[in-house]
Amino acid sequence: MSESPTPPPAPPPRRRGAGWLFGVIGLAIFPLIGTAFLLHGVNDAIREWRSWLAAITQQRVRTTFQEEVSRVVSTQGETLEVAVLETNETVTRYDMRTLLDDLLYLGTTVSEIRVPVVFRYQIRLSEEWKLTQQPGRARLICPALHAAKPPALRTEGMEKKSEAGWLRFNAAENLAALERELTPALEKRADHASHVSRVREAARSSVKAFVRRWMPSLAGQEIEVRFADEVSSPTP
Repeated sequence: MSESPTPPPAPPPRRRGAGWLFGVIGLAIFPLIGTAFLLHGVNDAIREWRSWLAAITQQRVRTTFQEEVSRVVSTQGETLEVAVLETNETVTRYDMRTLLDDLLYLGTTVSEIRVPVVFRYQIRLSEEWKLTQQPGRARLICPALHAAKPPALRTEGMEKKSEAGWLRFNAAENLAALERELTPALEKRADHASHVSRVREAARSSVKAFVRRWMPSLAGQEIEVRFADEVSSPTP
């Protein structure tokens, strides 16, 4: 009696939901791909149109100035500029808000301005200068360095950015407030010890050159220059 062949194993049951899911994904992805190609073609067409338009048209750019003079003041020859410092300053304003006595955090808006700044440093000729001389040597104590106000902002290199917190909608307002605070903040920055220390040696060199030019009697002598804020007393 012959044995009947063993029937092959039954295939696993088909997952009806999987085909439906892949179909939905396909319907969602294909329009996006088509839109991307369409936008790419549109962008190419816009670039070509702009190039063609630039080739056949003429561009004229005008810059005008209008001024209102608020005042003209003489310095009475009081200041001597002795150093210039050029830096890139970054000023950031953080606006954080919370609720229920800091129990619930509502986000922080961060605005930032980066701008090249020119700081100029002067000494006052009207303040006390103290000169003592020894054979072949002179020691000069001159007024302390101070920054000219306001500093000069190089607006052509200014960069701005502002991002609102997750429950905040004041990115533009926070940036506008930072712009209003920018010049006063940089005026304070100009007198910061780190900035003054950077220009001190250049300023010392300028004072030496000024003294040699206007006091020929010191020709050939070694000149030591000290600023009033470097000594405990203006008297050597």
